[in-house]
Amino acid sequence: MTTTFGDILREWRGLRRFSQLALSLEAEMSARHLSFLESGRASPSRAMVLRLAEALQMPRAIANHALQAAGFAPAYPQLGAGAVDLAPIRTAIDVTLSNHEPFPAVAIDQHWDILAANSAALTLFAAIGLAGQSNMIEALTAAGDGEAIENWEETALLALQRTRAEMIALGGDARLKTLADRLAAHPRLADGDLSSINLNQAVIPTRIRVDGSSLAMFSTIAQFGSVQDVSASEIRIEMMFPLDDATRRHFIAAGN
Repeated sequence: MTTTFGDILREWRGLRRFSQLALSLEAEMSARHLSFLESGRASPSRAMVLRLAEALQMPRAIANHALQAAGFAPAYPQLGAGAVDLAPIRTAIDVTLSNHEPFPAVAIDQHWDILAANSAALTLFAAIGLAGQSNMIEALTAAGDGEAIENWEETALLALQRTRAEMIALGGDARLKTLADRLAAHPRLADGDLSSINLNQAVIPTRIRVDGSSLAMFSTIAQFGSVQDVSASEIRIEMMFPLDDATRRHFIAAGN
């Protein structure tokens, strides 16, 4: 991992495709001072590190690393999952998942590991042979070996697009890349890319066959806006909604 502040700054400027001039304008500073910070000829203040981290949209963990490289204490806490201060977050997740019944919903972290799921999601996973899966990308990869997801290729390609965008936002992530590469290497995606999908649709649902019925669902993703904890800030809640009345009736009946 890059260790000097100047190197971190230069690396992330490159990742975000900023010229020195463009970043200096974004951060409201002189390009000359930015050049001095990158070369090590000048040292940043704590406020300047945070300003540049915001301009570069650094994840909180990287912003902490940049602060430490510049000689300052981290700004963002990194608490354990069971920390008392995170109890409201855990409650919010539980309430959101519960309130979304009878439709499926899961809480996932930045690696798509499943942190929590409501009963509708667990029932759906079991019905399509994915009971016990603990990671959404691994579950999608495993589903490619079966026929439960009727438009699996389309669903997998869209998931890959999203995963790769997330990797760019994170500045790279070894585990996420491994998961994405494993999905991309599935034989059913050998000749596939986004050009094979009809993107001229208002909604591209995931179509799942359960007990002889074809269910069509789309998702919305919720993320905490003011949480400062490094790990909790990356938690997303994915809520699945029915696209048609038949799918809606299926889940309402299953939930009764």
